[in-house]
Amino acid sequence: MNLFEIRFQTSELIPPPYAHAIEILAQNDPKGGFSYIFEISYLDRESLTEDEILEEGFSLNDDLQLKGTLPLAWKSAFDALLEKTKKTYPTEIEDKEDFWEILTVDEPFYPKNTREWKIFLEEMRQAITEQNKLELPLNFQIKRIDQELTEDYLVEGKFEERVFQITKKDGKTKELEWIKLNNFLKDIFSGEFVYEKTSTKMPKRTGLFLNLGDEIWYEVGKSLLTQPSKITKWLAY
Repeated sequence: MNLFEIRFQTSELIPPPYAHAIEILAQNDPKGGFSYIFEISYLDRESLTEDEILEEGFSLNDDLQLKGTLPLAWKSAFDALLEKTKKTYPTEIEDKEDFWEILTVDEPFYPKNTREWKIFLEEMRQAITEQNKLELPLNFQIKRIDQELTEDYLVEGKFEERVFQITKKDGKTKELEWIKLNNFLKDIFSGEFVYEKTSTKMPKRTGLFLNLGDEIWYEVGKSLLTQPSKITKWLAY
C-alpha cells in the first residue's frame, strides 16, 4: 500500500537550468521504513545552449530515476511532519510559489508549512543520492592544536540514516539530534572563506583548522573568518 506521494515543482520564477520537478512514490516496507521511487526532471533547458548549462555547474542530463528503501528514521520524520502540517486545497497558486501536491490516505493537499516540507524534500533527495552512491555523506575534519595537546575530530552527517555524530581520534563518539545538523552547517558556512590563504598540508602549528572533505585545510582566523566559538562549542563532550 502506498504510504505517500509527493509532487513538487519549482516556481515559475526559477529559470533553467535550475527549474525542476520531483516526484516521489513511497510504500510501506516490512522492516519499518519505506521503499521509494524517486524522479527528478529538469525543465525548459531547451532554451539554453550547452555551454550555458555547463557554466552553471550542471551536466547536459541531470534527470534521475532512483529506487531503494529508506529506514524507519525517515518514516518517523515523515509522520512527525505530516502530523503538524495544516492542509490546504488551493485552486491556483501565484507565480512566485512552488507547486506542491502531497497525497496520503486522503485527497491531495498543499501544505501550509512549505518551508519545512522543502527542507524534508531536500534532505530526502540527499539521502537517496547517497544511498545510490551518487554523492558521499557529509564528512568534515576539525583539528585543534595548542601548546600541550592536539585533538582531532571527525564530523559526519549521514542523510541516509539521519545520523549526525562527532568522533574523536580516541574513538569516543557523540551523537547529536539530526535537526542540529543544519545549525552546525550554518555556524560553519556563516564565516568568510579566503581560499588564497588555505593550505593542502596537514596542520602542525597552534590553531583551529577545518577540512571540508577534500585536500584543503582552512585555518580559523586566517582562511576562515569566523568566531572560533562557533566551531569549538560543537566539540565539547
